[in-house]
Amino acid sequence: MDPIGTGYSVVLDGGKESDFWGLNEDAESIARFIREWINKHERWNAPKFIAGESFGTTRAAGVAKVLHESGQDMALNGLVLISQALDYTGSTPTPDNFIAYLTYLPTMAATAWYHKQAGQGKTLEAFVEESRSFTYDEYAPALLRGSTLSEADRQRIASRLSYFTGLDEGYILRSNLRVTAPRFRKELLRQEGLTVGGLDSRYTVAEYDQAAAQPTHNDAASIAISSAYTAALHEHLAQNLDVKMDRPYLTSNRAIYPKWNWRPVPQGRTWEPSYVNVAPHLSSAMRTNQELQVMVANGYYDLVTPFFDAEYTFQRHGILLDRVQMKYYAGGHMMYTQHDELKQLCADIRGFLIGCLQQ
Repeated sequence: MDPIGTGYSVVLDGGKESDFWGLNEDAESIARFIREWINKHERWNAPKFIAGESFGTTRAAGVAKVLHESGQDMALNGLVLISQALDYTGSTPTPDNFIAYLTYLPTMAATAWYHKQAGQGKTLEAFVEESRSFTYDEYAPALLRGSTLSEADRQRIASRLSYFTGLDEGYILRSNLRVTAPRFRKELLRQEGLTVGGLDSRYTVAEYDQAAAQPTHNDAASIAISSAYTAALHEHLAQNLDVKMDRPYLTSNRAIYPKWNWRPVPQGRTWEPSYVNVAPHLSSAMRTNQELQVMVANGYYDLVTPFFDAEYTFQRHGILLDRVQMKYYAGGHMMYTQHDELKQLCADIRGFLIGCLQQ
């Protein structure tokens, strides 16, 4: 389904955008839509799954929680989370965010490996696992020490970061051992005049401003796939489904962003701004519904929602890991844009659904 403001969905006369455009408002409206559809089609005993991608995973966790509320409890069989974004702490690469330096490093290592800047002679999986161990055992303790880190350890960590990221050791030292994802994207192939993508770091673009500290152009991966994605959707709707509308199908709607209400609490209640975090909603839903299973699909080259952040998120918040399947793909945020990974993703989802129904 397309939430209000996306696809062909619009607010009808008499409605208000503010009833839909918000963290809680969105989850509640989607849950209401699901309940009404189930009622209309008399499908209460049918298996129920929700699949979401990126913010769609934020939505899915919220919807799973709301479906157990409002006096009409509905249990889901499973959630498929593609490029999860449940706790934004680990996917917000800002200079003051300690956690993001850790969660992005394994994806930086995978990216450097792909572009032959690091890890040569090793498999992707082996190099990524090595970067995981370094992050847990050496990098996190070093960052925690901050300015009390000894000079010898500072030099050692810089050398190891250079080994994993392919970046110049001097650049890492000047960055105080802290390279944000946007700066990494600009710096990795700077000598070749290229910037790597965020949605999929295998893609590159030659930006006009070669001296900038971070990307200045549209995302390289988005440039490569957005037009084809939009064209394919419109052709499918018009030619295969015979859908004729007098308004455009919006694959993205930037008018929503400045109007979106991120407050997790009602207006009027005290709230201190913080990173969006719906992971506790998933934890609550899994404890309420002891049959709920979760599959998480991660792209190794996703520099928007890094796979190590998914691991970090699911290892805390009280999420029940015995009912979680982590899957990995040699792709980016939309790993299915590559045929082999699409086939594997489909096979994994099919296996997950069958497994849930055989319980």
